Amino acid sequence: MTTEVAELIPSITTIYGDPGTIKTSIAITWPRPMAVYNLEGGASRAWGYNEGIADKSIVERKFAIPVKSLTERWAALTGHLEAWKAMTKQMETDFKTFKTVVWDTGTMVWALDRDAYLQELQQEKARKQLLQIEYGEPNRRMNGLYSLPRAYQTHLVVVHHETDEYAQVFDPMGRPMVEDGRPMSATTGKRIPEGFKHTLALSDWVLHTHIETNPDTNEDTPWATVEKSGYGLYMRGKSMEWPSYEGLAVMVNDKPKNNSDKFEAGVEADN
Repeated sequence: MTTEVAELIPSITTIYGDPGTIKTSIAITWPRPMAVYNLEGGASRAWGYNEGIADKSIVERKFAIPVKSLTERWAALTGHLEAWKAMTKQMETDFKTFKTVVWDTGTMVWALDRDAYLQELQQEKARKQLLQIEYGEPNRRMNGLYSLPRAYQTHLVVVHHETDEYAQVFDPMGRPMVEDGRPMSATTGKRIPEGFKHTLALSDWVLHTHIETNPDTNEDTPWATVEKSGYGLYMRGKSMEWPSYEGLAVMVNDKPKNNSDKFEAGVEADN
């Protein structure tokens, strides 16, 4: 970090995009020392990750997350609750200790949360899946995890897979459409982080990654678009080539002097 660029205040950043858009490589540019929750085993492919492990600026966290049965869809879950307890206990310590904590991925954190709670319920009675009304407890636990970085003023960077956004379908009269007794939904055409539904609301920053290919040289370049900013609306929609923490900080430091200056500049441009 150069002395001319002010560091960002500790915040929650979500990074999501297609596979291969260097999401984890971007995440580990945040301030160190950092703890990386390598929950899917792919973090070691990130640029600079193994070097960070070697110089101890990155501490890797791995947990024995069970694989669900490949032959019995509704088999009773085992080990998920134990993995959830071990992971969350470690997080409580790491948010007090490190400058940055990375979840790779937040998609997996949410999946483990749900499975751990289902395992709890299965210990009382045979169950196949959670009912919609039972998601209150997993939601509460995720909200609790997201409160930790704010409490300890630590950066949290959450890497997510992306998925299609779905919305309820209504008829021309504005009434919800139903099929087989269940509300109908359809894709909106928008892509969103896959996982906990309140991810966007709880994030200060949301970066959407993609790759652009130069048609002349056929070279690929990673980009990230700011979809949500903890520093003001002027940042929304801005794109960054070879995205990083420092690059984001540079963009923040290029902000308008104040809102009235930006408003006046917009009025002049409109006139």
